[in-house]
Amino acid sequence: MNPLEINIPEKRPVQFLFSVAESAQIPRASYKEIAFCGASNVGKSSLLNALCRQKNLARTSKTPGRTQLLNFFAGPPETVLVDVPGYGFALAPDDVRKSWSPLLLDYLESRQNMLKVALLFDARRFLRVQDLDVVRLLQDFALPYFFVVTKLDKLNKTEGELLQKRIAEQMGESCEVILTSAKSRSGVDALDWVVRDWCAPKK
Repeated sequence: MNPLEINIPEKRPVQFLFSVAESAQIPRASYKEIAFCGASNVGKSSLLNALCRQKNLARTSKTPGRTQLLNFFAGPPETVLVDVPGYGFALAPDDVRKSWSPLLLDYLESRQNMLKVALLFDARRFLRVQDLDVVRLLQDFALPYFFVVTKLDKLNKTEGELLQKRIAEQMGESCEVILTSAKSRSGVDALDWVVRDWCAPKK
């Protein structure tokens, strides 16, 4: 099986390109990429839909572990957005669960073109052991990353402020963090601006 080829139309809204199920299909690193990574049911697909203002662009499910593939989307100019399989789930079939880690590792190891990895976590859960393991993995691969808090609408203002303080205490004041809610769109426009700024041609 050969790697898939990425071809981005010149003028289009964000659109789905293809899904990758096996390492041999991972496309060559020919475009800038931003990957969205996080535990199962953290809201990656919902956030991507909100970010791209397309309700059904990325398939969503209430059952953890249903994003079982690397899903590639043609994003901002000359950039690809990648919805990465969730990790740390318990309800996905065993054979699928065993196949995801090598796929994710092979993908991350091959991405010299990665602009950033967005590491998502649920506002109600904070950073769990799995999330910190992924942080170490990204550091091992020398991949730049930032944190995106999802489901902010589940917290009140005081809880949101305390969450920001906890993140700064654990990860450092210089840590990049964007708080979002796909439901209320809080923080989504800020994330959109940051993504487009990263994707813009540098002078």
